[in-house]
Amino acid sequence: MNKFYEELPLITLNASKVESRRNKTCRIPTEESIKQDREDAEKIMSLAGLDDEVSLDDKIEPEEKHMIEAMPDDAKTHSSSKAGMSINQGGMRKPHYTRLFALDNRMVFQAACCLPLRVVAASLDCDTVSGRVLYSAHSEREGGKLVYEFRGEGSELIIDVKRGESTKAQRLIFKDISGI
Repeated sequence: MNKFYEELPLITLNASKVESRRNKTCRIPTEESIKQDREDAEKIMSLAGLDDEVSLDDKIEPEEKHMIEAMPDDAKTHSSSKAGMSINQGGMRKPHYTRLFALDNRMVFQAACCLPLRVVAASLDCDTVSGRVLYSAHSEREGGKLVYEFRGEGSELIIDVKRGESTKAQRLIFKDISGI
């Protein structure tokens, strides 16, 4: 996909958190959904050419994630084509996960959900960070998939990810990643 690294905009620390209007039930992932997410993640890492470099057992989960109001200039796409929005039809579950892998002098972010995904801003230890798309796809049947590589090392990575054409972004905070 994107062969060149691009410098991402810094995250806006004072972006307003957005309260969810959805009625969320505390769902515990089933063994079947965990298995489905793992199989999907392995397939996507293979398509990104990372199956020999990354072990899914070494994943780093975000310590915090929440929705924020995206800034107007976040509309600039940094990691995927603008595909149409998807609605989960037919009751078929699409994989949903976000994780990070720390490698030598780089970090690989992987995400999946039902909408197209793109990284719109990031910071590594409150500094700018460069990154590139390793894999990005969206389909009605499979949902959105993203594998994004960040260059550098640090202890805290904050990523803002937009789903579809939403005016909001999901903020993911990965802390204490340097000792991994």
